[in-house]
Amino acid sequence: MKHLLIILSFLLFSSPVNGDNHKGETLYVLGEYPDWEWVESGDKDTQPKFQGQVKDGKPNGLGVLTSTNGWKYFGSWKNGEIWNGTEYDNYGNIIYLWVEGKRKYHNLYKTN
Repeated sequence: MKHLLIILSFLLFSSPVNGDNHKGETLYVLGEYPDWEWVESGDKDTQPKFQGQVKDGKPNGLGVLTSTNGWKYFGSWKNGEIWNGTEYDNYGNIIYLWVEGKRKYHNLYKTN
């Protein structure tokens, strides 16, 4: 199932339906959550990298954040904050689902 989500997400990002307004961009993260600072240039070997839709220099829309250890978040962003999506460990296992900016589920079991 997780591989299907990843394949569908790549198809979505590469779709010509998105148009120029939703062109994917790359940003890098300075600092630690929740005090992230988004920058346009960085080092993919030492900094988490975001690829996706950007507005006003922050993730906004669909995107993927990948850490240097393989952890990933895929989903929607709102004004630079994680919004609705899925968080994966470095083995590709789902560890959290995010709903409206909050971690709602851990390993698919509700935590709040």
